[in-house]
Amino acid sequence: MRTAFVMMAAVLLLAGAAAAQVHYEFHCAGTGNMATDSPPLYSGGIDGGDLAPGTWAMEVVENGSWPGTGDPVARWAYIWTTYYVYDPGPQIWTGVFDCLLDLNKTGQGTMAGVNDLVFQIIDMDGDGLLDPGECMDGMSGAVIIIHDGTGIYAPYCGDGTYEGFYFRNCIEGPGYMLDNVDFNMQLDLEDCAMANEASTWGAVKALFE
Repeated sequence: MRTAFVMMAAVLLLAGAAAAQVHYEFHCAGTGNMATDSPPLYSGGIDGGDLAPGTWAMEVVENGSWPGTGDPVARWAYIWTTYYVYDPGPQIWTGVFDCLLDLNKTGQGTMAGVNDLVFQIIDMDGDGLLDPGECMDGMSGAVIIIHDGTGIYAPYCGDGTYEGFYFRNCIEGPGYMLDNVDFNMQLDLEDCAMANEASTWGAVKALFE
């Protein structure tokens, strides 16, 4: 999964010289559930900043080994053991997921790309076990916007970052692991118009299949 993200970054670098540059900053909030949704979809509203009002969505890329949503206990156990890594020094679990990204400013246009979704959980009591109260902490990631936008965003591609936090309702078990997320994203974009269209949404999706 990490290889696909790096490959997409390489494709982006082939986009050519910039003719115009623009910087966006905006606030997002929403929800998602890895244990009960397949593919997991984090989505919500853009309620502040340069892209407001609008919507956003991050679709987590599953590999073929994820258990089905009919058994959320097994599904969450797989996600936890496969994606989360524990660092005993700072006593933090880190989970990294690859996503497909969509951004939409109402009445203006859309942007598409890829991002990684990084969740961190602090082990409050240092016992190396995920306890019911250890379900809220940081989320962050890198973003790549491909040259496949619509409306006023059609010419642009570029990159960015986002950072915020999440609260996971894990007290009542995997079936209730709804993530409420809140974050700020910033993008640095440029005019990526070129004779040979090297970066398309179809090409990005193919990297994740």
